[in-house]
Amino acid sequence: MFVRILLIGSIAGLILSGWMFLWQQLTGIRVYTLLMNVDFIPLLKQVEWNQLLLNLFHLIISWAIVPVYIMLKRRLTVNKWLIGMIMSTVVAGVYFPLVMLAVKPVPAMGDGYALFIWYTGHLLYGIFLVKLTDIMKT
Repeated sequence: MFVRILLIGSIAGLILSGWMFLWQQLTGIRVYTLLMNVDFIPLLKQVEWNQLLLNLFHLIISWAIVPVYIMLKRRLTVNKWLIGMIMSTVVAGVYFPLVMLAVKPVPAMGDGYALFIWYTGHLLYGIFLVKLTDIMKT
């Protein structure tokens, strides 16, 4: 089960990272920068972060989300898609505190394009979370 959680979290997390990276490259809107941003966390801002370490940090968060989804899916009697979409939407809500806390340049709080990219990316994450847990029978 542990390996499956890591695999599901890694695939879904890398898809989200890739989505944000792609849109930042295409539009110049710093959604990938925001996703990978840790410059406001006192202990973490002392570390010299490269892209690999930033993605690993992001994947650790993704790995933590997977067992929460699995637990909710098992305990609640609602549709698994509803659980996955609500979870991904709630997680996407970190956009607002991340924007407020960021030190480096990130999208503005009310940047509609950035919000659209951010939320669609997190919904994509939710879709992969649900499908991968089904495929891997977790």
